[in-house]
Amino acid sequence: MILEIPPVTAGDITIKAQQAREAQGAWKRRPLEERLRALRLFWRKIEENRTELLRTLHGDTGKPRDEMENMELAGAEAIFKYFTRNARSILADRAAPTPWILLNKRAFIHYVPRGIIVLITPWNVPFLIPFGDTLPALIAGNAVMLKPSSRTPHTALFLESLIRQVPQIPENLFQVIPAKGSEGEGLLEEADMVLFTGSVATGRRVYQKAAERKIPCVLELGGKHPFLVFRDAPLKRAAKAAVWGAFANCGQLCIGVERVFVAKEIYGEFASEAALQMSALRQGVDLHQTLDLGRMIFPGQLETVLSHLQDAQAKGARVIGGRLVDAGQGLLRPALILDADLSMRVMQEETFGPVLAAMPVENEEEAVSLANALPLGLAASVWTKDLEKGEAIAKRIEAGTVCVNDVLTHYAVAGLPFGGVKQSGLGRRHSEEGLRMFCQEQALFIHEWPKNLPDLWWFPYRSWKSRWTRWLSKLS
Repeated sequence: MILEIPPVTAGDITIKAQQAREAQGAWKRRPLEERLRALRLFWRKIEENRTELLRTLHGDTGKPRDEMENMELAGAEAIFKYFTRNARSILADRAAPTPWILLNKRAFIHYVPRGIIVLITPWNVPFLIPFGDTLPALIAGNAVMLKPSSRTPHTALFLESLIRQVPQIPENLFQVIPAKGSEGEGLLEEADMVLFTGSVATGRRVYQKAAERKIPCVLELGGKHPFLVFRDAPLKRAAKAAVWGAFANCGQLCIGVERVFVAKEIYGEFASEAALQMSALRQGVDLHQTLDLGRMIFPGQLETVLSHLQDAQAKGARVIGGRLVDAGQGLLRPALILDADLSMRVMQEETFGPVLAAMPVENEEEAVSLANALPLGLAASVWTKDLEKGEAIAKRIEAGTVCVNDVLTHYAVAGLPFGGVKQSGLGRRHSEEGLRMFCQEQALFIHEWPKNLPDLWWFPYRSWKSRWTRWLSKLS
């Protein structure tokens, strides 16, 4: 079912925001348990319509069925279970420690929903990312206005059609706004908080607008995943992981592997194993075939990938694969770039396509230095059989998430905070922080006893009261 994309004007956005505020006013007054029950019914609708959801998602992206199942739907289910099972404890009022001199008073933190959360989401993961942000925002008591990429809008519209089938969720609490360009910017005028996933350049503009309005802003921007393979690495597992980490989602993942730094002693063996694994990958766009790779989703990104391949080849790299099968369908065979060097764009800029670039390094220090050399820091991985060493080196990598002997799967551990450092982003999704960030912290301070007596430090001031206060303060 391909849903029609309705036109959106600036006036429409204003009206929709008013409707969202009305719906949110009713939603936030409901007890948390009631909101959770309603959202469980929403998830049930997703499961009941799984086949149609996969068909819609495939129409937007051309992803293989197994990849949609394992990456987008299974990932969403992990996030759903984490937040629905832990929301009570995460959003419960939290006691704040007080000095004993104030033992007759109580201090605690209460979580209040922010209002309208605006989500601006990308084309590469059009179900998992919007769902993963929408769910905690709604649990916290907010309304959500979602602007999907204009390249993959149908998945978000299908999600909206499912939530409308849950009568326990107020109408207009979740709205999809398939606006383009300047029309979409009007959403930022209505937001109480904005989450943006996309390019560094666009993220900077969103951040500037949020700063003008003094609203919270969470950014997940580009990545250039460094994959460090040391001499004592579990080589076959590392090669398989590099191939999956680089070519999953046809390489269109911000956390996907892009740079591989391999100890020179095992470089040849690693390259041979990676090439062997890559050559076996099955590619196509048929939803009913068992495939490993789909297509490039956005034609403009295909041009970027091809330019990176051409640049590497012109500068002396060995390129295995990378054949353009069908430009119209966005079918590009995965490419392994060997003997890459730092002069190549593929080692400096985000490629965001089915390309894996590898270069040998002299030692671990060089690998760490190269991993940290770029202004991006979203995800990284370290490969060694010495787990103590791996953990120590992981802590030196400038990235929001670092895996040891693993890759990508960390996204399914919703208890881990997810986000980048340096130019890769601001703020964190998932985890306790990823739910609480959708709330404002309200500090509550309550005097309990004695009911009618004034506090010692109130008017009128007296020297004996000051002496008592100082003495009591020293004891606390």
